[in-house]
Order: sequence, then structure tokens, then C-alpha cells
Amino acid sequence: MCLANSRKHGGRCIAGIERREGKWIRPVSSRDGEAVSESERRYASGAEPRVLDIISMRLIEHRPDGFQCENWLVDPTIRWRRNGRIGWDDLYSLEQHPAILWHNGNSSSGGINDQVPAAQQKAVMGSLELIRVDAVDIRVDRAYPQAGNQKFDVRAHFRYAGSLYALKVTDPIYEEKYREMGLGRYGLTESFLTISLGKEFNGHLYKLVAAIIERAEVESGGRL
Repeated sequence: MCLANSRKHGGRCIAGIERREGKWIRPVSSRDGEAVSESERRYASGAEPRVLDIISMRLIEHRPDGFQCENWLVDPTIRWRRNGRIGWDDLYSLEQHPAILWHNGNSSSGGINDQVPAAQQKAVMGSLELIRVDAVDIRVDRAYPQAGNQKFDVRAHFRYAGSLYALKVTDPIYEEKYREMGLGRYGLTESFLTISLGKEFNGHLYKLVAAIIERAEVESGGRL
């Protein structure tokens, strides 16, 4: 059950929960960065996998990489197959309830509780969570404060288990939508969020919103 089709190193990070055992799976390639290419993930029809699709694929072997224990090497010679869709109500049985998102107390410029110090990564178990929140505040700001800078960051601000978070959005549908809308704040209603913990970058692991699954969009026939 696909719960993320997220931007990653020029390719995509696909992630979902296996239907029979209920475990997270992140198919990866054998290339540096492990991103899944367009040719590797497209269906035979040429369509892009969508969040909430039920997908069949062939995995060659388990490829855990430290705390990213969900990684599996995907067979690039076998086309993925779409076997249906799940709906909003199906997500309740997949919802997870971590007390916090790995570690709180470290924040980047513009972020809130979005960092885990790399020195603590040996204590981290797993890199994917599916959580439900009552509301999300999408904020589009300049990536750098210098005058004239035209690069925008899209962050999701939300409260979970009593803590505030502001995490970068790598869900390409929501990221592109709100970049096009421009600087500002935009409210979303009840949503499931797929939160991914990325590999070390400049001394930290970064929490990312890999997918936004908004109830209003799903029930209206939107979201993908």
C-alpha cells in the first residue's frame, strides 16, 4: 500500500506498508543515493504510482542501511503492477502512534524539531511513520532571507502528541502546488502524514513530510 512517492536525489523515494505483514517497505535501487528512477517505478501503462495505490513489485533482497531498516533492493527488470486503491478509512488501521518523532529538541533555521543529531543515530530504530493530525499549516517562505532570492521552501507546521513540528515537504504534488501559490500560509484539514527520516546531512538526520494525505482531498476524489 503506497504511502509515499517523494522527491529524492533526482528520482523518487517510494514507501509503503506490506499488506500481509504490516511492515514498512522502501524499495531502493543499487545506485548511489538509492533513488528509484522513472523507468523503474512506472507501470506498464506508463502511469506514475500514486499514494494509496496497491502495488505489486519484485524485491530482490533486504538492504537495511543503519536506521533505514525498511530498505529492499527492487528488481528493475520487472514492471510494477497496480492492483487497486485503498481509501481514507483503510488508513486508520495503518496509523502509528509514536510518543515523539524519533527525537525532539534540535531545529534547523526555519524548522521546528526537524533534526536528529547524527551522533544519536545508533539509537534510532526505523525511518518511517504514518501519523494522523487534526490540521496542517503549510508555509511557503524564501529558502534564504537574502533580497531577491526566488527559491521557496515549503514546510508543514503541525502539532503531534503535544509537540510542534515544522518539517520540509518532499511530497512533490503538495510541494509544487504551494510553491506555485507563492509566499504565504495555507491551512489543511485532518490529514495523515508519512514522515521519513533521511540519512545524515551536515551532522544531522532530517525529518521530512514525504506524503500529505488530506481527508478532504481523498474523500472528494482528489489526492492524486
